[in-house]
Amino acid sequence: MVVTSSEILIESINPSTKEVLGRVPIMGKGKVDEVVAASQKAYEMWQLTSYKQRAKYIGKLRQVIADQADDIARLISEEVGKPLAEAYLSELTGPLDTCTWLIENCEKLLNDQTITLSNPLLSSKQSIVTFEPLGVVGIIAPWNYPFSIPMMAILMAIMVGNTVVLKPSEKSPLIGLKIAELCQAAGLPPSVVEVITGDRETGKFLSEANLAKLIFTGSVQGGQKVMAQAAANLTPLSLELGGKDAAVVLPDAPLDWTCRGLVWGAFTNAGQACASVERVYLVKGKNTEKMLAKLVKLTSALKLGAGTADSTDVGPLIDEVQLAKVKEHVEDAVGKGARILAGGHSREDLGGYFFEPTILTDVNHTMKVMTEETFGPLMPIMVVENEDQAVELANDSQYGLCATIWAGKLERAECVARDLNVGTALINDCLFSHATPQLPWGGIKKSGFGRSHSYFGLYDLVNIKHISIDSAGGSHRVWWYPYGKGKIKMGKGGIQMLHGRMANRPSGLLNFVGNAFGQAEPGEENKESK
Repeated sequence: MVVTSSEILIESINPSTKEVLGRVPIMGKGKVDEVVAASQKAYEMWQLTSYKQRAKYIGKLRQVIADQADDIARLISEEVGKPLAEAYLSELTGPLDTCTWLIENCEKLLNDQTITLSNPLLSSKQSIVTFEPLGVVGIIAPWNYPFSIPMMAILMAIMVGNTVVLKPSEKSPLIGLKIAELCQAAGLPPSVVEVITGDRETGKFLSEANLAKLIFTGSVQGGQKVMAQAAANLTPLSLELGGKDAAVVLPDAPLDWTCRGLVWGAFTNAGQACASVERVYLVKGKNTEKMLAKLVKLTSALKLGAGTADSTDVGPLIDEVQLAKVKEHVEDAVGKGARILAGGHSREDLGGYFFEPTILTDVNHTMKVMTEETFGPLMPIMVVENEDQAVELANDSQYGLCATIWAGKLERAECVARDLNVGTALINDCLFSHATPQLPWGGIKKSGFGRSHSYFGLYDLVNIKHISIDSAGGSHRVWWYPYGKGKIKMGKGGIQMLHGRMANRPSGLLNFVGNAFGQAEPGEENKESK
């Protein structure tokens, strides 16, 4: 960090070259509270806009993103090391598709709903469910997908009428500022989308602020801290935390397709995705050795280098801390008997935080590489005897975000998918669903809670309000006061009339009708008893 006379700054570092790309301020509590207050004021007007008006802004934002796609992709590649191909395909397509999906579907999905009530006693009532915005939504975003993750959340939040305060990761602040610039270029009213920069302390101030909702994507430890910080205000949370996603490979899995899919799933974004293939359970079969050989061949052919180079397949890790963690996991595994089939070394000679795409075998659950989230370019492969063992080991994890199943018989693969304790199970593919706005995203166990994307994600961003309208016009309600023996007989009769055995329904009807009507006004029953 660099200290100036007026403020403390964070340096943005290119992980491919260790070059300083820029500096941004660390915002303190006063500034954070000021920004949240401005967002709250903007919400007062923004919530009153129609879906059609908001859709126009979303459409403009979509066009601005498409127009500036090259600049955005290059900035992503420079600031987090992501290969340019991934910057376009994994960072830009999801937000752009989200714009289209929201414009076409959001109003239909969140139109008022009329609920029919089955009980005849409630026939005079009309029940309506409405979906109303919450207020100011805070978003604390990660560095590994610094554009697509916050941008998709922002689009959904503002489309339903909320305003947003985004705090990007201190490792990718320039992309956060780019998001603010894009929103401004699209003509969004001031403070509908605000961006604050800073470190974890800044994130703490946002977590403790007066928010209607807080969305956090990051580590388990980070999520636990955010929960504690938000607890004082009982701020509702959506947490997308870590993953240790398993791939179950059945004996009939198509060889070439499966190997190519696993290699991409393990090494895309240098393995720095919560949905990366982080462990493989290869069910023993006639193709086991062929599959291992094919995986090694494909992995060894990957080109390691700066994200901005056209030919790069795998870029650097984000920083020295992440590089050290990958080294630790490899050393721990090898020390406990694992074998390296491909890669296995850091590449300081390339000038950044590089580690070779690596395949390990002879691994087991005593090793960190099979139980802790690595977030690096490692593919540990455990050969198992049967499908049941593979499922048992896949479920033996504190995480439950995603899993993949690779198979020829799709019905069998679906059975395995249903047995896996995760939020998303993908058959014969991996990772793609996060970029698809129609599909829900989220995990269980220590992978977090809440759902983003899809109409489930929209419901997470609104107040689901029930409005009941009674048109009875002054007639007495049979369940109101006064109580008495007649009221008890009426209740018993009503239950038998509606839900009892057929033989008991006539007498239930008589008891209900005989005691439900002509009820005394409050106080009359007491007079009669005297």
